[in-house]
Amino acid sequence: MAKSENQKVKTLYVAKYFLENSDENHAVTAGDVVDYLKNECGIEAERRAIYRDIAALRDVFGMDIEGGQGGKYRLLSRQFEFDDLRLLAECVHAAKFISARQAKDLVDTLGEFCSTYQAEQLQREVFLCDRVKTTQKGTMAIISKINQAMATRQDGKPHTPQKISFKYLKYTLQDGITQVERRKGAIYKVSPYKLLINDGNYYLLGYGPAGNRKAPQIATYRVDRMKEVKLLNESREGAKEFSKIDIESYTRRVFSMFGGERKRVSIRFRNYLLDTAIERFGTGKDVFYRPDGNEHFVVTADVEISDQFFAWVCGFGKRAKIIAPNETISMIKDFVCNIKSLYDN
Repeated sequence: MAKSENQKVKTLYVAKYFLENSDENHAVTAGDVVDYLKNECGIEAERRAIYRDIAALRDVFGMDIEGGQGGKYRLLSRQFEFDDLRLLAECVHAAKFISARQAKDLVDTLGEFCSTYQAEQLQREVFLCDRVKTTQKGTMAIISKINQAMATRQDGKPHTPQKISFKYLKYTLQDGITQVERRKGAIYKVSPYKLLINDGNYYLLGYGPAGNRKAPQIATYRVDRMKEVKLLNESREGAKEFSKIDIESYTRRVFSMFGGERKRVSIRFRNYLLDTAIERFGTGKDVFYRPDGNEHFVVTADVEISDQFFAWVCGFGKRAKIIAPNETISMIKDFVCNIKSLYDN
């Protein structure tokens, strides 16, 4: 861009300088802006012109620039507050379905909405212990394709949701821990209905093959284990089956410790496990907590009985005990005996 053309957009360059180099903790002077315009943009400007530009940015464009006294100015707020960006960066790092490289690139993008000083903070502040990130590349592109297939409108026009096809991966211990294609590379044809996030991973809820069954049914597929995802020119199927699904119950059964017949259960815990119990069962109107002596409390809640639930209770050792109903007590006794017999042989 020629110098004369640069001169016409000088005020925009001044705004750019503030956005990149100033925040509530970092002040700049009119002299700093003059040097930037000269050295980086090829624009000659006097300080009086910079003062007029700053006034225009305040009055016309609404930029929250504080200062003038002592010749120092600060950009106090912007489109996104730094705490908002920090939260978004933490979410990016916490998401297992985003690879480490993608996470860095996304946080770099978030850094464009704050000063260079704050952008450096975004990259160095977040550290998550034991966070296993996916090694699969292209997960975000797969998610985009799935959303495209599920869309009911595209380019402002009605769109019929369509099927997708993909190959599905699994882990094997052959030649170390590697991923191989399930069913010897068979093509999965699935009607996508909803994307779910659980424990930092993306899952597709769709109507298609599940396990060793060839007949289609409602099933979940982990997105970062899908490859060669393609949109098919076939209308989505399984609407009747999907309409019967209660998403909350389904996800609880598939992803959590609950996964069987629903029963009203009472469990006695040591008092210091109250936070843990509330995290698991919540404080809804159907969940009841009561003291039980000086050292224990009892929680009564509706639970879907499964081996995973019993294993969760047993994980507390002597600090937790199912006390009702008797049928569930007998079931956990059988569960413990079966585990014991495994180690007796």
